[in-house]
Amino acid sequence: MLEFSQEEVSNQMHTQIRAILRIMGEAFDIQKATEQLGIAPTETWCKGDWIRKTGKRRTYTAWIYDTGPFESLDMGEAIHSIREIFFPKTDELVSLKEEDSLEISLDFVIEIAQEQPPAIYFDSDFIQFAAKIGARFDVDTYLY
Repeated sequence: MLEFSQEEVSNQMHTQIRAILRIMGEAFDIQKATEQLGIAPTETWCKGDWIRKTGKRRTYTAWIYDTGPFESLDMGEAIHSIREIFFPKTDELVSLKEEDSLEISLDFVIEIAQEQPPAIYFDSDFIQFAAKIGARFDVDTYLY
């Protein structure tokens, strides 16, 4: 059996950042959103679906694209992933939002390991993109 000291375990942990584009609404056609964007979501749910292991139901419908975690001390890498995928889809995002009265959120989940927080910033192109699609920002940080 392998055993590791606490120092060895903590040395294996790295700060991770994930970027998520989330489209939310009262009720909308998830398949239509997927077809219009030409991008497969990483997660979806409908209003009223059960939230696993909570006994609660979802209060809105969601189409979600999650980049997955990036090991980095620079948030720019996660932003780059969203930029590459969704900048060319700006018009489609605006159209979806307006047609179905949807909300768009650009979410960033930052898991800070070994007291090494990443550089957290948004460049002007990304801010302009968010403004064009009428998105809000949501940044969550967790310490490990």
